[in-house]
Amino acid sequence: MKLKGYAPDLSAVIEGILTNCAAAVPSLRGMEAAPAAASSGLTVLAATCQGAAVLTKLDSSTRLFAATGTNLYEAQSPNWTVRSGKTYTASATQRWRYAQFGDVSLAVNANDTLQASASSAFADVSGAPSAGVVETVGQFVFLFDTNDGTYGISPDRWRCAAIGTHDDWTPAVATQAATGRLTSSPGKIVGAKRFGNAIVAFKRTSMYLGIYVAPPVIWEFTQLPVEFGALSQEAIVNVGTDENPKLIWMGYDDFYAYDGSKPVPIGGSLRETVFGQLLRSRDYLCAAQHDRANGRVYFHYPSSDSLTPDKCVVYNYKTDQWGVDDRTIEVPVEFITPGVTYDALGDSYSTYADLPTQSYDAAFLSQSLAVPGVFDTTHELKTLTGTAGSSSITTGDVGDDFKVQTLSRVRPRFLTKPTTANLTNSYRMSEGETLTSDAAVSLASNGFFDTGRSARWHRMLIEMTGDWEMGELFPELIEDGSE
Repeated sequence: MKLKGYAPDLSAVIEGILTNCAAAVPSLRGMEAAPAAASSGLTVLAATCQGAAVLTKLDSSTRLFAATGTNLYEAQSPNWTVRSGKTYTASATQRWRYAQFGDVSLAVNANDTLQASASSAFADVSGAPSAGVVETVGQFVFLFDTNDGTYGISPDRWRCAAIGTHDDWTPAVATQAATGRLTSSPGKIVGAKRFGNAIVAFKRTSMYLGIYVAPPVIWEFTQLPVEFGALSQEAIVNVGTDENPKLIWMGYDDFYAYDGSKPVPIGGSLRETVFGQLLRSRDYLCAAQHDRANGRVYFHYPSSDSLTPDKCVVYNYKTDQWGVDDRTIEVPVEFITPGVTYDALGDSYSTYADLPTQSYDAAFLSQSLAVPGVFDTTHELKTLTGTAGSSSITTGDVGDDFKVQTLSRVRPRFLTKPTTANLTNSYRMSEGETLTSDAAVSLASNGFFDTGRSARWHRMLIEMTGDWEMGELFPELIEDGSE
């Protein structure tokens, strides 16, 4: 029975699906324990984080920013250095968004003028509006959901700066600074993502594709023929490349993917469960993060009346399977782990004997690595790289409507064996009955869970601690009365 991921909305008798799981995420070979949160080495932020991002400059160096309602900070390990140009006025429900334009880092919230920083403190960009969303495409900086002295409060407006600049916002054909409104569908613009040489703008129930068409039009936005959009800028991630972009996001009532053809829903196996848990009044807090190394997208969402999402489902876009990794967070962020340099060798290897055993001419100094991270409710940035704690998976129902069978034992095929593992079998004689649970049994030294329960249908809960990966389960069913 090959594990097929978390699918609570499907029939429980579909072989291989999981009706429930906790801290278990889809891998390329099955399911595995979700990593625990580990210290990033950075000190605690001064207050609740309202937006964070890693931005990459032209020389490939990176800057890690985080913001509270009143201040912008840059990580300079192990501390957060204030990079504010003034005292900001973002409300508790507003998010900071970021983009990189050449060597200039940009930041917005809906209340304050566009901020820019080339190396140290941010400052107002003269003549720029305030905006809810910022994005860059090629030689253009875009702002969406804008507010300025010329056009006023314009939640459906887009603006782009003059080509090749971030600080010339006066519309002119000669400079290619431009503006327009997306009015063919209702609502404000809630997000925008670069899509190769184009850009996709999202409202809650619609999408627009922006294409550069040169002066005098400059940028042309066309509404896509769909009736869904995104919940927020943070709920959208690009899992593709510049040559082959692909967006995955959380919409009002499903999850979606778009590769330039028609956007398609991808959450059919769990959308009723997830959107039944989602607190609609706080759905603007939904946020996604990309685990590039493992091909996974984490979707965090709130189920209670709080400013901190507390639920999370995880999508593996390489296998089209789902998992669960609930945790309460402020915001997610991609974290770039520092590589090991000669200056830092003593921190990782105390003696020559501890050094890696590669040959003399083989490189051993580690490279920087992008890993998923979260700001927890203490305002500390944690990376999702720790040894797993407690986790579990619950299968669907295994059996037959026309046979009473004894589940004699179950063998999990572990690719990585957990520290501990216990199985609880629940059983019933027909699908309409309530499940009854047996006592838990531990994994025996021969690799089996020994059960011995007779029924038509059996459902198995496996609870584990520590890191593990499992590809398949082998339940041994013996028809009652047979030898």
